Amino acid sequence: MEARIIAGQILGIVAPIITFVSYQVNSKKKLLILQTAATLSTCISYLLLGASSGFALNIVCIIRNVAFFFQDSKSKMNMISACILAAVMGGLGFLSWEGPISLLVIIALAANTIFMSFGDAQLLRKSVICTSSMILIYNIFIENPTIGGIINESVAIVASIIGIITFIKMKKEITK
Repeated sequence: MEARIIAGQILGIVAPIITFVSYQVNSKKKLLILQTAATLSTCISYLLLGASSGFALNIVCIIRNVAFFFQDSKSKMNMISACILAAVMGGLGFLSWEGPISLLVIIALAANTIFMSFGDAQLLRKSVICTSSMILIYNIFIENPTIGGIINESVAIVASIIGIITFIKMKKEITK
């Protein structure tokens, strides 16, 4: 196995740890900081593994996270920038086309961008169950399946479910 493939797999394994922690916070800014770190790790992993669609779209995800970090959650600019970034993702996805499998990552990351624009951590957790499932399938079927990516999306799905349940229980505790 080539050194770049091994390095890509190793870097990909860092992301699940960060992802798990990110879905346990209830602050948009903390979530975005942790998600940006996980996305950077994933992005480099995709680059080393030759997954061009995953790499290109995750660069846009990093830009998205930084933009959303500095935008007011209630601002209409969130939705405008989300739509622009989702369109850029669509364009880059087709420029980095790896075949029909690319549709999974294009649709998932564009949808995730739109959901992030709402500024609702609980809604984002719910959307991640679907979008991470799509990216999980992408990670399994790309030319060099990414072990870290498979683990990361699995962790994202489980952590999102745990986060949803945790914050529902916290909300019930507060209303008692």
